[in-house]
Amino acid sequence: MSAADRSVKRRAELVFSAYELFVDKGYRSVVVADIVARAGVSHGTFYNYFDNKRDILDAVIDHYFALIRDRVFGRVMAGQRPQSLDEFCALVGRIVDQCYELVEDEPGLVTFLLIEATSIDARVTERSIENLRVYSDEATDRIKKGIALGYLDPTLDPRLTGEVLLSVLLSATLSAIRKDTNGLDQDRVRTAVVGFVRASLQP
Repeated sequence: MSAADRSVKRRAELVFSAYELFVDKGYRSVVVADIVARAGVSHGTFYNYFDNKRDILDAVIDHYFALIRDRVFGRVMAGQRPQSLDEFCALVGRIVDQCYELVEDEPGLVTFLLIEATSIDARVTERSIENLRVYSDEATDRIKKGIALGYLDPTLDPRLTGEVLLSVLLSATLSAIRKDTNGLDQDRVRTAVVGFVRASLQP
């Protein structure tokens, strides 16, 4: 393994260790000493990569938002080019299912990023919003293509509609976190989201 590869690996180990601790103990209860102990490195190694705990928090947020994007959007949307409203709605339904699968596999991750992290300070909230804009851009692009192909309402504002669609999917994810405590199971949430999308976007 080259020195560059070892450096990338060590940084990733630090980010993962910080993430685990933030999820397990809460951001405010963690100190740099906890992170280096979990990663099995020295303080000096930590400071080769990050300035402080707040700096590594940014890296955690960026890394795991990218992971969510890959899990929820990448796996479902890769190579998918809906040609009709039915295909578009089916794609949205599969994204809802991926949201539930992600929460099942990584409940701490979703809770931390969507609930705890945004309560830390305004900078974290802004960073989270910036990461979410990547998802919004993806949704906006799909809306534009659907309008161009004629199966979505041509009077829609693609950017606004993409942001609304993202908000609906975030609500579905929060329902998954609550685990049916609100009386909405996965099937009901999927049906409601798809029904809303169909009614709102059809020509």
